[in-house]
Amino acid sequence: MNTRIPVLDPEKRPGRAPCRHAMALRALLALTAAGPLAACDGEAPARPPAATPDGGDGGGGGGAAAPGCAPGEFATASGCEPAGIPPDACGAGFEPGDRACVPVLPPAACPAGTMAVPGETACREVAPCGDGPWGDIPLDAETQFVDGAYAGNDPDGTAMRPWPTIGEGLGAAAPGAVVAIAAGTYPEDVRVERPVRLRGRCPALVEIAGAGAETVAAVLVGEGADAAEIRGVAVRSAGQGIAVTGARGVVVEEVWVASAGAQGVRAYNEQGPAQLTVRGSLIEGARSVGVHSAGAELVVESSVVRGTSASGGPGAGANRGAGGAPASLTLRASVVEQSRGAGVHVIASEAIIEESVIRDSVAVDADAAGMGVFAMPNTQGQPGHVTLRRSVVERNQEAGIWVQGSSAAVEETVVRDTRPYPDDLETGWGVYIAADLAGSLRSEATLQRVVVEQSRYAGVAILGSDVSLDGLLVRDTLPREEDQKHGIGLAVASSGRLRGDVTARGAVLERSRSHGVFIEGADVTLERVAVRGTLPRASDGRFGRGIEVHAREGRSSFVLRSSLVEESVESGLAIFGSTATLEDTIVRDTRSSSAGLLGNGVTIVKDAEDAEATLTGVRIEASEGAAVASFGAAVALERSTMECNFIDLNVETELGAQGEIADRGQNRCGCEGTSIPCRAKSEGLAPPEPLPPPL
Repeated sequence: MNTRIPVLDPEKRPGRAPCRHAMALRALLALTAAGPLAACDGEAPARPPAATPDGGDGGGGGGAAAPGCAPGEFATASGCEPAGIPPDACGAGFEPGDRACVPVLPPAACPAGTMAVPGETACREVAPCGDGPWGDIPLDAETQFVDGAYAGNDPDGTAMRPWPTIGEGLGAAAPGAVVAIAAGTYPEDVRVERPVRLRGRCPALVEIAGAGAETVAAVLVGEGADAAEIRGVAVRSAGQGIAVTGARGVVVEEVWVASAGAQGVRAYNEQGPAQLTVRGSLIEGARSVGVHSAGAELVVESSVVRGTSASGGPGAGANRGAGGAPASLTLRASVVEQSRGAGVHVIASEAIIEESVIRDSVAVDADAAGMGVFAMPNTQGQPGHVTLRRSVVERNQEAGIWVQGSSAAVEETVVRDTRPYPDDLETGWGVYIAADLAGSLRSEATLQRVVVEQSRYAGVAILGSDVSLDGLLVRDTLPREEDQKHGIGLAVASSGRLRGDVTARGAVLERSRSHGVFIEGADVTLERVAVRGTLPRASDGRFGRGIEVHAREGRSSFVLRSSLVEESVESGLAIFGSTATLEDTIVRDTRSSSAGLLGNGVTIVKDAEDAEATLTGVRIEASEGAAVASFGAAVALERSTMECNFIDLNVETELGAQGEIADRGQNRCGCEGTSIPCRAKSEGLAPPEPLPPPL
């Protein structure tokens, strides 16, 4: 039978030295700025022996060890692992370090015309030139030779009398034949209409220059050119560099697209299905998009896409093409850097990014922020989808990964050092999963063994979307630059009917600013999660709460199970106008703020909505304020332990409602082996101030 825990006589605290009077405790608030709060006999309560890592206390009265992994550990088929990326899960070309991965690359971006992909420590040319006029080009009896320096009037395509233009060589080549190109600049638009192998000596010596401003593409591969190959050349163009349409199985390898007035490399389906693989190439200085798929299949491997220009083109893009056909973009073992607008931009199509680095994207303006990876729907509401595996997304602006009205699967990937862009200092999110509010489209995402570090404003932000987080590690989130506020590890919010729904398992959120976790009007379940070392707000030293839950157009529903919240400030958990269920969880070492607000382990506050919480098998220890404080809220305790807290249970009236704490049995209070009855009393405390909505 549930019974309300009676209000304790304010003159006595069983099991502790008696107080002359409570001083209403408000007088003690001023002491918090000077040092730890003293107990009634002038001594701070001693900290109990350390609890077991998985939330157990070694027996007795709540907080018993839950089966399975410890807080902050991720359950795998082989056992329990700490949150983050294990050393053996880093991709090829990456080194492990502190539960994260670091790309092996030169310390600075390579000079023009040179490149390095993950695993290479020095910049190099795109391809070696070899010896002789034809270098290492494979030659046979069917080879058509091209040399722009040949001045004879009797060319026949032989090595002794080569064609002076590439177009002539292509016109004479049989299907499958090699067109070998000697050093030189070839000012022509090349049209490939049969399956030939166009081979230059090397990109440093062989250049195809588009013929003029009206050039559609310097190299255009069209119908009838299935399985054509282009290799060992450099391309410059006032239009597109290399374009493929209506041809399948096309390969572009060891090519340097040095500049393009539009897309550097493009595959599109205007003349029929197109399929292109770009391998071992460098695409830099494109004005529009570095590599682009429009209703086609594009694979980019072991390549570098660098320095799209100020028009706002992303490094790599995918969107629907003719007839609404979706695009497919695969980026593997590559680097996309110094993009304008976004590193990878996916619209109503699909992108797969594996063992790659997306970095140093910069903003052009408010409509072209420098995100690392951006997936969004088109105007018809068709969503995009992006998959990231074993990659690093770093030093981008506004957001490392932004998914809007679309879906994403992110695995064993690091998102670090996301910065705000100059015109909007409130940005700098590591990962942002948001509904498309205009189209009322939810996003869906899974993040598994993902590391998000040194973001601005929020490490992971989720708005009106469905997200699953497994083995997530978020650390060292920084405040926004504009006002030094926030720095939240995980923020979950709703907008209207689009309610956030998030489940996190085996996650760690540490050294956040302001809040480790902030929830507003959403449904959130955290299991085996560790929230630790939350720091006060940088602007004024306030907050520093481990977890805060709010209502927004309806109450939040929050479940915390088999978890750990430690070293918070003001409150380990603060629940405003919402429902919370806490099970088999430890809350410990909650400190008072420098502004004088006592450090409560768990605070439940009636707001515009009623607040209620159930604590089962919870251990709260070493709080500098109350273990549990109810301000007009309904709280139930069962099999829980309050150990060495300054106050065990505090109840206050808020908005006309009397706080209550119901005893469901097997609860224990006390300190250092002294057990006392758990009783609630009013110390005249004021409720904490809720944080204004950060999203």
